[in-house]
Amino acid sequence: MRDSQSIQKAIEGVSNLPTLPVVIEKITRLLQNPQTSAEEVGKAITTDQAIAAKVLKLVNSAFYGFPGKIGTITHAIVILGFSTVKNIVLTASIFDFFQRRGNMHPDFDMEKFWIHSIACGAASQAIAKYVGYAEKEECFVGGLIHDVGKIVTCQILPTEFSEIVTTVKQKNLLYYQCEKDVLGLTHQEIGAILAQRWNLPRGLQNIVRYHHQPGLDKEFYQATSIVHCADVLVRALDWGWGGDSKIPLLDHNVWRDLGISDISLGGLLEDIDSEADKATAMMRLM
Repeated sequence: MRDSQSIQKAIEGVSNLPTLPVVIEKITRLLQNPQTSAEEVGKAITTDQAIAAKVLKLVNSAFYGFPGKIGTITHAIVILGFSTVKNIVLTASIFDFFQRRGNMHPDFDMEKFWIHSIACGAASQAIAKYVGYAEKEECFVGGLIHDVGKIVTCQILPTEFSEIVTTVKQKNLLYYQCEKDVLGLTHQEIGAILAQRWNLPRGLQNIVRYHHQPGLDKEFYQATSIVHCADVLVRALDWGWGGDSKIPLLDHNVWRDLGISDISLGGLLEDIDSEADKATAMMRLM
């Protein structure tokens, strides 16, 4: 096993870590100003025509309930709001990152992994709605990117990635466990490095860093707990593939703190299935 500190320093020092488009940073800055207009945000998005086209495809999908009705970015912002459109832009950008597959291991099914990520985003949004958490769209993005560190490992540490994937299959272990054995750290820490490099909101950084250990997140415990539950539930519902064939343990403190009862679990699982189905259909448009 390589020294975990040396691996972390190596990843932090990589100059060619994937970047998000400049438009993301511009939009984030604009939205911090309460005086910013929908037209200003619309102009910022349309400076990247590829992103703008994908945003229009997404906002016109059945997922958002306005199929074929929104013709401009400004119109999308007026109808859906700044926060939703910002997260759609972020989702479209992240999709491009996931598409840069590089030399994936033959035993790592990228398409199923992507479906798992989308389903986790949709499930996070469904759970946020269920428990009354206001930042539903941010939970969607958090669920979408929670495992991004696995893709970074593939791109930056291909030898170690191959060893992890092979060990997962041979020993039927959790991906998370094999990372610890091979790297001394996990996709949580690695993904958090990327999230910080991308200047994502602190809440999203924490979701990536703590989604397997939500109790360690003292700032955004509820959001991280929501994504933690979503990750476990979509695995149980067999949505996609997270890199192994096992289901991580659910933190029972989180279950209690979110107020999810066993009685109402059936309805929540139906909602998750429905939202995941719509979200995966939406992403196929891109």
